[in-house]
Amino acid sequence: MTTKPYNNSAKPTALSPQGGTAVLGSTLKRAVIFVDGSNWYHKLRKLLNVNTVAGGAETKPPVDFDLRGFAQNLIAPDTLVEIRYYIGKVRRVKGDAKSEAMYANQQRLIGFLQQQKVTIGFGHLINYPDGSFHEKGVDILLAVEMIRLVLEKKYDVAYLVSSDTDLVPAVDECKRLGGEVVYVGSSLHGQSFGLTKVCKKTILLQPKDVLPYVPPKLP
Repeated sequence: MTTKPYNNSAKPTALSPQGGTAVLGSTLKRAVIFVDGSNWYHKLRKLLNVNTVAGGAETKPPVDFDLRGFAQNLIAPDTLVEIRYYIGKVRRVKGDAKSEAMYANQQRLIGFLQQQKVTIGFGHLINYPDGSFHEKGVDILLAVEMIRLVLEKKYDVAYLVSSDTDLVPAVDECKRLGGEVVYVGSSLHGQSFGLTKVCKKTILLQPKDVLPYVPPKLP
Protein backbone atom coordinates (compact mmCIF):
# COMPACT_ATOMS: atom_id res chain seq x y z
CA MET A 1 0.00 0.00 0.00
CA THR A 2 1.40 3.39 -1.02
CA THR A 3 1.56 5.97 1.76
CA LYS A 4 0.02 9.27 0.79
CA PRO A 5 2.74 11.97 1.07
CA TYR A 6 2.25 14.81 3.49
CA ASN A 7 0.90 17.95 1.86
CA ASN A 8 3.68 20.54 1.57
CA SER A 9 1.51 23.06 -0.26
CA ALA A 10 0.70 26.59 0.92
CA LYS A 11 -2.15 25.37 3.13
CA PRO A 12 -0.92 22.58 5.44
CA THR A 13 -2.83 22.22 8.68
CA ALA A 14 -0.61 20.47 11.20
CA LEU A 15 2.57 18.56 11.87
CA SER A 16 3.66 16.09 9.22
CA PRO A 17 2.94 12.51 10.32
CA GLN A 18 6.60 11.76 9.55
CA GLY A 19 7.91 14.97 11.15
CA GLY A 20 11.19 16.62 10.24
CA THR A 21 12.55 17.08 6.72
CA ALA A 22 14.71 13.99 6.34
CA VAL A 23 13.80 11.72 3.43
CA LEU A 24 13.41 8.03 4.28
CA GLY A 25 16.80 6.34 4.02
CA SER A 26 18.75 9.62 3.94
CA THR A 27 21.20 11.06 6.42
CA LEU A 28 19.47 12.92 9.24
CA LYS A 29 19.72 16.69 9.07
CA ARG A 30 20.96 19.00 11.81
CA ALA A 31 18.18 21.32 12.93
CA VAL A 32 18.21 24.61 14.84
CA ILE A 33 14.93 26.13 16.04
CA PHE A 34 14.63 29.92 16.04
CA VAL A 35 11.77 31.16 18.23
CA ASP A 36 10.38 34.70 18.12
CA GLY A 37 9.34 34.73 21.78
CA SER A 38 6.53 37.30 21.63
CA ASN A 39 5.08 35.83 18.43
CA TRP A 40 5.24 32.35 19.94
CA TYR A 41 3.48 33.52 23.12
CA HIS A 42 0.50 34.84 21.15
CA LYS A 43 0.35 31.71 18.97
CA LEU A 44 0.40 29.46 22.02
CA ARG A 45 -2.23 31.52 23.86
CA LYS A 46 -4.71 31.13 20.99
CA LEU A 47 -4.00 27.43 20.62
CA LEU A 48 -4.54 26.82 24.33
CA ASN A 49 -7.80 28.77 24.40
CA VAL A 50 -9.49 27.41 21.29
CA ASN A 51 -12.11 25.61 23.42
CA THR A 52 -12.61 28.37 25.99
CA VAL A 53 -16.30 29.28 26.25
CA ALA A 54 -17.40 32.91 26.12
CA GLY A 55 -16.73 34.58 29.44
CA GLY A 56 -14.57 31.70 30.63
CA ALA A 57 -11.18 32.14 32.25
CA GLU A 58 -8.38 32.34 29.69
CA THR A 59 -5.36 30.05 29.98
CA LYS A 60 -2.07 31.91 29.71
CA PRO A 61 0.89 30.05 28.21
CA PRO A 62 2.75 28.58 31.19
CA VAL A 63 6.33 29.56 31.83
CA ASP A 64 7.21 25.89 32.26
CA PHE A 65 5.86 24.79 28.87
CA ASP A 66 8.05 21.87 27.74
CA LEU A 67 9.65 23.70 24.84
CA ARG A 68 12.41 21.13 24.40
CA GLY A 69 9.97 18.22 24.24
CA PHE A 70 7.84 20.13 21.73
CA ALA A 71 10.94 20.96 19.68
CA GLN A 72 12.12 17.35 19.59
CA ASN A 73 8.74 16.25 18.25
CA LEU A 74 8.63 19.12 15.78
CA ILE A 75 11.88 18.20 14.03
CA ALA A 76 11.92 14.40 14.44
CA PRO A 77 13.60 12.39 13.05
CA ASP A 78 16.12 15.15 12.32
CA THR A 79 18.78 15.91 14.95
CA LEU A 80 18.07 18.85 17.26
CA VAL A 81 21.25 20.90 17.59
CA GLU A 82 19.95 23.95 19.44
CA ILE A 83 16.89 25.98 20.41
CA ARG A 84 17.34 29.77 20.21
CA TYR A 85 14.71 32.02 21.81
CA TYR A 86 14.51 35.79 21.15
CA ILE A 87 12.77 38.34 23.39
CA GLY A 88 12.89 42.01 24.31
CA LYS A 89 14.74 42.47 27.59
CA VAL A 90 12.63 44.02 30.36
CA ARG A 91 14.30 46.90 32.17
CA ARG A 92 13.57 46.92 35.87
CA VAL A 93 12.47 50.31 37.20
CA LYS A 94 12.46 50.35 40.98
CA GLY A 95 9.21 51.62 42.39
CA ASP A 96 7.31 51.02 39.14
CA ALA A 97 4.90 48.16 39.92
CA LYS A 98 4.29 47.23 36.28
CA SER A 99 7.97 47.02 35.35
CA GLU A 100 8.75 45.13 38.56
CA ALA A 101 6.07 42.53 37.76
CA MET A 102 7.17 42.21 34.12
CA TYR A 103 10.81 41.86 35.18
CA ALA A 104 9.97 39.14 37.72
CA ASN A 105 7.92 37.20 35.17
CA GLN A 106 10.65 37.43 32.56
CA GLN A 107 13.27 36.24 35.04
CA ARG A 108 11.14 33.16 35.75
CA LEU A 109 10.89 32.48 32.03
CA ILE A 110 14.63 32.97 31.50
CA GLY A 111 15.42 30.63 34.38
CA PHE A 112 13.21 27.88 32.99
CA LEU A 113 14.53 28.26 29.45
CA GLN A 114 18.07 28.02 30.78
CA GLN A 115 17.14 24.80 32.62
CA GLN A 116 16.03 23.42 29.23
CA LYS A 117 19.37 24.50 27.70
CA VAL A 118 17.74 27.07 25.43
CA THR A 119 19.96 29.87 24.11
CA ILE A 120 18.38 33.29 24.70
CA GLY A 121 18.88 36.34 22.49
CA PHE A 122 17.82 39.76 23.76
CA GLY A 123 16.43 42.72 21.87
CA HIS A 124 15.03 45.81 23.57
CA LEU A 125 11.65 46.45 25.17
CA ILE A 126 10.64 50.10 24.82
CA ASN A 127 8.12 51.72 27.16
CA TYR A 128 5.98 54.18 25.16
CA PRO A 129 4.38 57.30 26.69
CA ASP A 130 0.93 55.66 26.52
CA GLY A 131 2.15 52.92 28.87
CA SER A 132 2.43 50.25 26.19
CA PHE A 133 5.58 48.20 25.56
CA HIS A 134 7.04 47.36 22.16
CA GLU A 135 9.97 45.14 21.21
CA LYS A 136 12.78 46.53 19.09
CA GLY A 137 15.63 44.66 17.45
CA VAL A 138 14.33 41.15 18.15
CA ASP A 139 13.55 40.27 14.53
CA ILE A 140 16.84 41.79 13.34
CA LEU A 141 18.86 39.76 15.85
CA LEU A 142 17.00 36.58 14.89
CA ALA A 143 17.61 37.24 11.17
CA VAL A 144 21.31 37.97 11.66
CA GLU A 145 21.85 34.80 13.69
CA MET A 146 19.96 32.62 11.21
CA ILE A 147 22.36 33.84 8.51
CA ARG A 148 25.48 33.70 10.74
CA LEU A 149 24.84 30.11 11.81
CA VAL A 150 24.20 28.86 8.29
CA LEU A 151 27.45 30.56 7.21
CA GLU A 152 29.22 28.74 10.05
CA LYS A 153 27.56 25.51 8.86
CA LYS A 154 25.96 24.94 12.25
CA TYR A 155 22.72 23.59 10.77
CA ASP A 156 21.21 22.06 7.66
CA VAL A 157 17.65 23.17 8.34
CA ALA A 158 16.27 26.05 10.41
CA TYR A 159 12.80 25.87 11.94
CA LEU A 160 11.48 29.43 12.13
CA VAL A 161 8.79 29.83 14.81
CA SER A 162 7.54 33.26 13.80
CA SER A 163 4.96 34.74 11.45
CA ASP A 164 6.85 38.00 10.95
CA THR A 165 6.94 38.59 7.19
CA ASP A 166 9.89 40.96 7.72
CA LEU A 167 12.00 37.80 8.00
CA VAL A 168 11.43 36.84 4.34
CA PRO A 169 14.74 38.43 3.15
CA ALA A 170 16.66 36.51 5.85
CA VAL A 171 15.05 33.26 4.72
CA ASP A 172 16.02 34.01 1.10
CA GLU A 173 19.62 34.65 2.18
CA CYS A 174 19.78 31.42 4.20
CA LYS A 175 18.54 29.51 1.15
CA ARG A 176 21.13 31.21 -1.08
CA LEU A 177 23.83 30.10 1.37
CA GLY A 178 22.69 26.47 1.19
CA GLY A 179 20.38 26.17 4.20
CA GLU A 180 16.76 25.07 4.35
CA VAL A 181 14.07 26.90 6.33
CA VAL A 182 10.80 25.49 7.65
CA TYR A 183 8.15 28.02 8.64
CA VAL A 184 6.25 27.08 11.83
CA GLY A 185 3.00 29.03 12.15
CA SER A 186 -0.39 28.49 13.72
CA SER A 187 -3.71 27.42 12.27
CA LEU A 188 -5.34 30.06 14.51
CA HIS A 189 -2.94 33.00 14.46
CA GLY A 190 -2.24 34.85 11.22
CA GLN A 191 -0.36 32.65 8.77
CA SER A 192 2.36 34.57 6.91
CA PHE A 193 1.86 33.72 3.25
CA GLY A 194 5.13 35.51 2.52
CA LEU A 195 7.02 32.99 4.68
CA THR A 196 4.96 30.11 3.30
CA LYS A 197 6.00 31.12 -0.21
CA VAL A 198 9.76 31.24 0.45
CA CYS A 199 10.22 28.40 2.96
CA LYS A 200 10.82 24.76 2.02
CA LYS A 201 7.90 23.63 4.13
CA THR A 202 5.13 25.16 6.24
CA ILE A 203 3.77 23.68 9.46
CA LEU A 204 0.61 25.21 10.91
CA LEU A 205 0.22 24.06 14.49
CA GLN A 206 -3.07 22.85 15.92
CA PRO A 207 -4.02 22.62 19.62
CA LYS A 208 -3.25 18.89 19.66
CA ASP A 209 0.36 19.68 18.70
CA VAL A 210 1.05 21.78 21.82
CA LEU A 211 -1.29 20.44 24.53
CA PRO A 212 0.91 17.43 25.43
CA TYR A 213 3.69 19.83 26.47
CA VAL A 214 1.65 21.88 28.93
CA PRO A 215 2.46 20.74 32.48
CA PRO A 216 -0.49 19.36 34.44
CA LYS A 217 -2.05 21.65 37.01
CA LEU A 218 -1.33 20.76 40.60
CA PRO A 219 -4.43 20.02 42.73
